[in-house]
Amino acid sequence: MAKHSRQPIAVGIAWYRADQYFAVKAFCEDGNAMDPTYETWVTGAEEAVRQLQAQGTRVERVDFDLDDFKSWCFTNGQRPNAASRSAFTSLRLRDRQPR
Repeated sequence: MAKHSRQPIAVGIAWYRADQYFAVKAFCEDGNAMDPTYETWVTGAEEAVRQLQAQGTRVERVDFDLDDFKSWCFTNGQRPNAASRSAFTSLRLRDRQPR
């Protein structure tokens, strides 16, 4: 039986767009808990990526489009919050993985 080399499972991180960040905060019920500015968020997100990669985790940035997220929340009966942003990001990452 042939052995298959498998890449480690990737962890997806939602990568917000600068032009949508404040709209994401306004739409999400927990937006007040998000970083106050896009620049602050980027700094924290980049540090989180570095820390995960230093631990050997494969990290992939997942483009987060607010209109797609709104549609997904509506279609799936999800409230716009951290849990649904995470689920949406995971699904988008899975959608782009080869099967």
